[in-house]
Amino acid sequence: MAGKIDKSHTHLLRAVNGDEWELWDFSENRRANFIRRLSTPSEVPGEMVVSLPAEYTITFPTWLATSDRSVIPEILQLQLEKRGLLNRNSGPSAVDYRIIETRENQTLAIATILQPEFPKELAFERVRHFEPSAYTFALPQNRLIIWREQGRLTVAATRGPAPITVQVLGDCELSATAALELKCIAFQLEAQGLCERFVGITLWGEFTVEESECVERHLGLKVTRDAVPPPNLPQVRSKLLPPEVTALHESRRRRRRIRSAIGLLAGVYVFGVIALIGYVFWQNHVADELRRHILTQTPTVTAIQETAERWRQIELAANPRFYPVEVLYQVASVLPHDGLRLTALEMQNGKVTIRGEASTAPATFKFAEDIKAKPELQMYDWQMASPILRPDGRAEFTIEGIPKLAQIN
Repeated sequence: MAGKIDKSHTHLLRAVNGDEWELWDFSENRRANFIRRLSTPSEVPGEMVVSLPAEYTITFPTWLATSDRSVIPEILQLQLEKRGLLNRNSGPSAVDYRIIETRENQTLAIATILQPEFPKELAFERVRHFEPSAYTFALPQNRLIIWREQGRLTVAATRGPAPITVQVLGDCELSATAALELKCIAFQLEAQGLCERFVGITLWGEFTVEESECVERHLGLKVTRDAVPPPNLPQVRSKLLPPEVTALHESRRRRRRIRSAIGLLAGVYVFGVIALIGYVFWQNHVADELRRHILTQTPTVTAIQETAERWRQIELAANPRFYPVEVLYQVASVLPHDGLRLTALEMQNGKVTIRGEASTAPATFKFAEDIKAKPELQMYDWQMASPILRPDGRAEFTIEGIPKLAQIN
């Protein structure tokens, strides 16, 4: 019964007799549920396993004279190359190996090879992997099983429950020619020891009574007819994957890596933006806290500033370094021994005016520099105008000192 796609399940696409395909899904208990029929494989709504029709594969069963499983793939590879079924340039996904039985120093192995011409309709990105159609059935033991895939007769020969060989018959109907071809297949498998004696033939699908009787007459085996059973998921996953699909999967992985990188960068960017916004809000919070703290401290700071301003206003009167006698003493301490004398020292509103005369003009400049360099007099900004030269060569000078503190009246 048809149903909706559940992406948590495994989905399988298989060919039927005709141009259509069947879409199945497998629940957690691995029970197959039919969903619907599709006209083309590309209509699948998501990723899935494709049951590969037998006409796109070649099976090669053989007994190998070894029980060492590690060397079996290499031995099979050499035998396939020797028979022209596989060339050296074929990639690892062009062939799959399965071990059917091991006894003493012999191993029965089967190689399944992809046909060189792979159908374009099956080379799409949503294929998870391919499973040869015979491996998607629960096959009856030691029989020839015949069913139709895309209008072609397909036969599988089993050794126990395992398919030893899967082939497409040359005739589209179970005619005498097809029956003879089946007989040759059975004789060849029995002669090579690949199969035990077959116990019967099973026909799956729509076959006439005449077709059944024709096969039974030519092969001498009992024929049973039944409907095509629902698919199974094989226990061992096939490694068959054509190069076209491998390239598509690699392209998808690159896109995913690119999307992951873009997503990571976007995440880092978003995290950075969020962190920046958080930092800005935090700084605004800190600034608000500081503003509130400043507002609470404003009265205290204002009172301190007013007190400091009053102290600055009276410092000229209260600080001994600004006393006229102290200033005169400090100025006199830098007077040279001869060639220069003071004529006046005045203080008005904190401003100091020093007048004097020197034997030469350079001596006045030297005296002014000495006053500026005196540490005890550096609470003033000292300036001197150009000295006035008298006819006798002496120079009169005036040096003014402006206190760096606020002036008072």
